Amino acid sequence: MYPLKNWLAYPRGYKFGQKTFYSDFHLGLDIVCPLNTQIIAWEDLTVSNAFFGTQGGNTIWVKTDGKLFRFMHLSKPGKTGTYKKGEVIGYTGNTGTSTAPHLHVDISKNGTLEINNHSNFIDPEEYFKQINDNNMELTKDQKKEL
Repeated sequence: MYPLKNWLAYPRGYKFGQKTFYSDFHLGLDIVCPLNTQIIAWEDLTVSNAFFGTQGGNTIWVKTDGKLFRFMHLSKPGKTGTYKKGEVIGYTGNTGTSTAPHLHVDISKNGTLEINNHSNFIDPEEYFKQINDNNMELTKDQKKEL
């Protein structure tokens, strides 16, 4: 499961590590999608912080698997708390310094936000591909057992 239904079908804006008009290194991935697209819990997780920031607009921080995920530019502020896999944790938007509707997601691998430590960030595209591939393999293995 991905945080957006049709995750793979949406066009990409700035990708992880790409140079942008405002930075030499984009910390995350921008997914171009319609306003108010549901952001879904891809596993059981905790939204640990929800706030409005000048750059990211409405933002939520998700903690799971020892990592910190930031979802930015949301249309509505998210709510803190625990969520089960498949529940809606927010909606995409165009807030903060966003120039068009999209979802920005970045992942800090050590669970803390260290903006200037680029080596602490991992590519969201690769992360979600890997966990989805691993789930597919598990399903194939389970089928073999039947």
